Formats: sequence, C-alpha cells, structure tokens
Amino acid sequence: MEPSLSSSSFAYETLVEKAYHDSTKSSPLSVSNSSYGHLNQAKHITMLTRPQLKSALSKAWEAISIAHLITESNIKSYVQPVALFAILSVASGRVTTNPNPTWADLITIAPRATLYVWLFVFYADCSNQKDPSSVEEDRLNKPWRAIPSGRLTIEGAEKFYIASIILLLLSSGLWLGGFPEAVIFLVEIYVHDYASGNISWWSKNAINILFYLTAQIGATRVAAESLTSNSMSRAGYEWCALLGLQTFTTIQIQDLRDQEGDSIRGRRTMPIAIGDVTTRWITAFFITFWSIACPTYWEMEITAGHVLPLLIGGAVSAHVLLFRTPKSDRFSFHYYTLLWLPSLYAIPLLSQYKLI
Repeated sequence: MEPSLSSSSFAYETLVEKAYHDSTKSSPLSVSNSSYGHLNQAKHITMLTRPQLKSALSKAWEAISIAHLITESNIKSYVQPVALFAILSVASGRVTTNPNPTWADLITIAPRATLYVWLFVFYADCSNQKDPSSVEEDRLNKPWRAIPSGRLTIEGAEKFYIASIILLLLSSGLWLGGFPEAVIFLVEIYVHDYASGNISWWSKNAINILFYLTAQIGATRVAAESLTSNSMSRAGYEWCALLGLQTFTTIQIQDLRDQEGDSIRGRRTMPIAIGDVTTRWITAFFITFWSIACPTYWEMEITAGHVLPLLIGGAVSAHVLLFRTPKSDRFSFHYYTLLWLPSLYAIPLLSQYKLI
C-alpha cells in the first residue's frame, strides 16, 4: 500500500498558487522565470518526500518490530497477568473505591494498564539483554531474541535502553500515572542487573516479589485513577501483599526451564542451589497451598470458588512433578502465568458477585 502524500501535495499546491500570483503581478498573460523556479522546487520536494517518507515508515516499523522481539518472551509471563490483575481488580469493586464499575470503564482502563506494564517490561528487557553475558545466555536459551538473532547490536540495544527509560518516565509522569512505582521499578531493575540481585535464589525471588508487587500496585492505580474519584482501597494493598508472598514461594517455577543458561552465568537459582527435584516438590506444595489460602482470604468458609484455582493449581503442580524436560518446564511456566495466576486474580471479582 502506498503511503499518504497529503502533506507533500499540500506543499506542491501552495507553491503552484504562489507561482500563479507572482505571474499575475508581473504580466497577466505570462508566467515569470521565478515562478517556474517555484514550480520546479515544488516538484523536487514531492520527488524527495516520497522515498523519505517510505524510509521513515520502514525505520519506524523496524523499531516496533525489534521492541516486540525484545519483550516477546515476557508478554505472556508478565504483561498479560499483571495487566489482567489490574483490570480484574477494578472490575471487582473490592480492590478499589469504585464498587460498581461499568463495562465502559473496563474498556477504558484496559489499554492504559496494559501499556503501563509493557513499558515496565520494555525497560527491564532492554537493561538485561544488552549485557554481554546475557547475550551468551540467550544464544543457548532464547536464540531468537533481537541481539543473538542479529537483528540488533549491543550498541543499538544501548539506544533502546535509553529510549525505554525516557518512555517509561514521561508516560507515567505526564500521562498514564503510576510515576512513583515506575521510579521504584527502575531501581529494582538496577539492583537485579547491576548490583548482584540475581545471583542467589533467595535474592532473585525477593526481587521478583518487588517486580510483581510494584507493577501490580502501579497498574491498578493507573487503572483506578483513570476513572473519576477512584483509587486503591486498603483491601487492595493487602491483597497485593498477600500475592507478593505467593510470588516469593512459587516464582522459582521460571528457573526450572533455564538451568543450563543460569549455570553458565554462575547464578545460584533454587533448582541449582538445592536441587531440581526438591525445587519441584516445594513449588508444587506452595501452588496447592495458595490455591486454598487466596480464596480463603476473601471468604472465611470453604466454598465452590475454591474449586477453580485448586483444579488449575493441582494440574500445574502435577505437570511440574511429572514432566521434567526444558520444553515441558516452559509449558509449566506458561500454565502458571496464563492459567493459575489469573484464577487467583479473579477471586475478588468472583467473590463480589457471590460466585465463590
């Protein structure tokens, strides 16, 4: 499809009109040499603008494509569940001060919350993937990423990194909201990537709590405060804190799939530090535990609402214990983020409408 040249056409028409007026001033029947010059200049501008516009559009598309490639692996594991948490929290009416949000409200907040969380991931992935040791790890675990696949150089990644900081701070500070959480997230990523925050399994899990907790609170505030007279409630902050503990005790499921790369980088993740089998049993236990504890937080008695997270959690736990190849572990992590976590995040909504 040809790009629009409306701006070029307007420039051309303006110069033609100027040429006509110039000609009528000097002679009603002839066009001056200077007017012909204006016409030739207009044609020259039109001829130059078209390829330049194509080039600009091509570069913009390439930048968008690379940005997607940088963040692709964390869209399912981070952007989708955290954005869904914010949307379901507002929809429940129990996590924010608006007890009766409308469908129109939810349609309004969904893209804002999703973009906010994606900007978090864009910054985090740019920071992590430009490190030379990360590049070597990605050659083993994720060779399709931007740098190991040859789509982006480390120097180019530095430019994306700077752009990601600017985009996150400007978007959160001037438009979306959630600026304090954005600044805190910048610090958390710095500690994780440059202050040895990911060397041991316990420090990595602790940082992961903060990653999720900061984004969950920030995205929920962005979603809630985009509506009139709405903010997070005390129950909302308590719910985020409870889910922080859930993250600390189960997030090691992501490390089961990357043990080879983590060993190369010298990371002491839980499967490497205490053993693969022990990690699987601990993970399965806590997934089952939180499948019961999280519904109980919202409803004091055991009800039918415990069934959904318990069924999904039980299935994820069984998969972790029975299937132990790197490919199977990737599926386990996807089941964890795309099925089990949403079943927990939906609990306030289900509880509000007496579905649990």
